Order: sequence, then C-alpha cells, then structure tokens
Amino acid sequence: MTVTAPQRPPRGRPRPAETIERDRKILDLLKANPDGMARNVIAKEMGLNKSVTYLSLDRLRRQGLAEKISPEGSQADKDTLWVAAKEG
Repeated sequence: MTVTAPQRPPRGRPRPAETIERDRKILDLLKANPDGMARNVIAKEMGLNKSVTYLSLDRLRRQGLAEKISPEGSQADKDTLWVAAKEG
C-alpha cells in the first residue's frame, strides 16, 4: 500500500493574465539573447519600469526558467546578466 501526501492548494491569489503574459514575453526575450541581458536593457526593450521587470525576472528565476549571472568579482546589480535557464 502506497501512501501519498495530500496536495497543497496553491498559495496566494492566482496571477493575472497580464502578469503571466509579461513573464512569457520576458522569457522569450531572454531565449532570443543567450549571452544574457541586463535588467535595465530588458526593461527598456519591454517598455517596463525596472521594478516590474525585476519582479518578473525573480518569478522566472524561482520557477527555474531564468538565471542570474554576475561577472566574476562584481557585486553590482547593474553588472548582473539574466539568461534563460538551460532546458533539460
């Protein structure tokens, strides 16, 4: 007999469709730029402010879809590049 843990309902409220679409567009942009992009450049390309862009990038990172890459020795956020996570 196998016992499985009960499924937990998702936390919080569902994401609005526009948020899901924005995240998808940012992910598509990252996939089209495999060398990485700075948050400010992504924001400018997408016509978004930096805060909204960061929230989308962080959501993508937590989902395992995007990664932050910092140049060696740099701790400045402006030097951080974002890339789409490698699939498979």
